[in-house]
Amino acid sequence: MVKFFIETFGCTANVSASELMSYLLLECGFEKTANRERADFVILNTCVVKAPTENKIKDQIIKLAKRYPLIIAGCLPQVMSDWCKVNIPKAALIGVDHFYKICQAADALMNEQEFSSISRKREFSQETKRVRARDLTGIIEISKGCTGECAYCIVRIAKGPLVSKSPDLILNEASTALKEGCQEIWLTAQDTASYGIDIKKTLPDIVKRISDLPGDFMIRIGMMNADYALQFLPEIKEMFKLPKVYSFIHLPLQSGSDNVLTKMKRKYSVKEYLFLIEELRKIKNLTISTDVITGLPGETEEDFNQTKELLERIQFDIVNISKYGDRKGTVASKSREKIPTEIVKERSIIITKLVRKMTLERNEKWIGWQGDALALRIDERNNTILLRNKYYKLISVDNPSLDLGKWYRVKIEKARKTRLIGSITSVPE
Repeated sequence: MVKFFIETFGCTANVSASELMSYLLLECGFEKTANRERADFVILNTCVVKAPTENKIKDQIIKLAKRYPLIIAGCLPQVMSDWCKVNIPKAALIGVDHFYKICQAADALMNEQEFSSISRKREFSQETKRVRARDLTGIIEISKGCTGECAYCIVRIAKGPLVSKSPDLILNEASTALKEGCQEIWLTAQDTASYGIDIKKTLPDIVKRISDLPGDFMIRIGMMNADYALQFLPEIKEMFKLPKVYSFIHLPLQSGSDNVLTKMKRKYSVKEYLFLIEELRKIKNLTISTDVITGLPGETEEDFNQTKELLERIQFDIVNISKYGDRKGTVASKSREKIPTEIVKERSIIITKLVRKMTLERNEKWIGWQGDALALRIDERNNTILLRNKYYKLISVDNPSLDLGKWYRVKIEKARKTRLIGSITSVPE
């Protein structure tokens, strides 16, 4: 039997796509292996959101092409097909809209035939089953593409304009995941808040319909942009009050300077973002995650200081920090206001130190908390169990005998920058 190995880079949507491809290949008679050395061909599901990631993937592709037949899937072949054709002419290419063609690509590859499918396609695969990366987590991509025009972003070029998945298909995927034992449903998109604007639906509506499905499970809402979140703010606040919805929001800030936000072509102001945060903080114990980019072309020292001050003012629970890097085809890459690399790096270091202190202090406020948390997976590095509470706090418990997929009463005893350390006080009846 022909064996395949798959490696995934990038976002949660890419993980979902790899889960779909794995399932389809098994249905077509191929065999999956976790050992690349035993594979007859290798699939790399790629990401190009950051230059270091792109370069890492390209280096790996060149090395692997000398040993294995390759299928290159995802964003890299979508936006850099010419590079692929020059450097790996024998590889099969699958763009972001054609993951469902994986069996055709594999057959062509094994028969040493050319295969490239990178055209735009609005429709989603109707297949609801997956080979899941985590047994208890069902990932559903509710839309692809976006309505944004961010000056620095190559993902919008790769993913194209917004296309929302039909509510029926989303509900079918959720039902399948729950029937297969998932305890979490993750809803992912480039911007979950913009879900449905092209089909006259809304994110709160589809979340409510998923939460009405039978079973004891939790829903995680993926990244949303402030401009659309503001449009549906009352409904979004009610959505997070649903018992089955994690009190967690990922709301990119990117910069605390209106000057930089304008250069980025973000569609909100600092004042609007602050209003949104103030309203969301009315939700009990809402965990707020954000993204920040340092060193966008034209970012002054004053702009950077405004970002630093805003981070200190808001006190986020999680902050993802990125150093600006040119992405081919974007508006920012053509700017004549480039900032020296050493300054970009220095600003990133300053923000990183600030964030480490902030997130630790935020987590330390949870020491002494007691409540229920869902056991989800084993941390194989130290053989502990990782749980999440309603507020999406990651809790590590040194009790490997716990049953995954069950709720436990937990007491928080210590805090780290990225997790809480707890102990079990009682078990389910």
